[in-house]
Amino acid sequence: MTWDTAMLERVAQRFRHDMWSSAAPIARLEQGIESERFGPVLATAFTEQPLAPALNRIEGAEEPGAVAGGHLGAAVEWMRAREVEYRVPVVEGGAGAAEAEEWLGERGYERDAGWSRLVREGAPVEPPGEEEAEVEVFALGEEVDGEGFSSIVREALGLPAMAEMLFFSLPVQPGWRCYTATVPPAGRLLAAGAMLIDGGVAQLGLDATLEPGRGCGANRALLRRRLLDAAEAGCHTVFAELGECGPGGHAALRRNLRAAGFAEACECHVWRRPALARVSAGG
Repeated sequence: MTWDTAMLERVAQRFRHDMWSSAAPIARLEQGIESERFGPVLATAFTEQPLAPALNRIEGAEEPGAVAGGHLGAAVEWMRAREVEYRVPVVEGGAGAAEAEEWLGERGYERDAGWSRLVREGAPVEPPGEEEAEVEVFALGEEVDGEGFSSIVREALGLPAMAEMLFFSLPVQPGWRCYTATVPPAGRLLAAGAMLIDGGVAQLGLDATLEPGRGCGANRALLRRRLLDAAEAGCHTVFAELGECGPGGHAALRRNLRAAGFAEACECHVWRRPALARVSAGG
């Protein structure tokens, strides 16, 4: 099965951009969150978090014309002016991926830890397995705030304290579905997950389980619920990305996704500036 790389990347860019843009204006101001689009390339900087490359990113480098049109170069100059440590992901299979990687390599960029994208069809494929015993999943809505969800995601993924404000309002954003789960024996909220539905495509993400709840089936229960909800919403494609979540959870997440019918569709090569450039630029 082949997948439309550009379609998936469009949804993935929205997934990340919605997290930044849904934060309250005062929070965005305090963290110095800026986004700028250069043709097909999107640059996002957190000037108050200059050493957090997971937040400071240039996306869309593999899009057609990103290099030839000068868009990637313009995005790099924009990011450099903000003096933050940033990363440039290049999605394998994109029409301009080879050109972007050559451009980055010629300028001394180095490969960093990357990630992979796993994809499966939506309906009518049924998610396998039964409900996890004693794990209760809650879908958050307008009547529920995102405090529990945001705190679980921030803590489990090892993100800085300020990151919690990025996720607080996601449950009420258009197209978003956010979930929490209670884990036995205490029945505490210890796990969370999210899903963005856009044009028949669902992206799963922000899978997070706090240490006391790991190994209890919470992730499987959250995965099953999202797959059922995606099918009910008429999604034809569901995907997830692994590789830049918190430590210790990748193997279990990958096993659960593969058991649910996901297959690895492509990899993303992440590039960073060389050490000398990072030091001389002050981060």
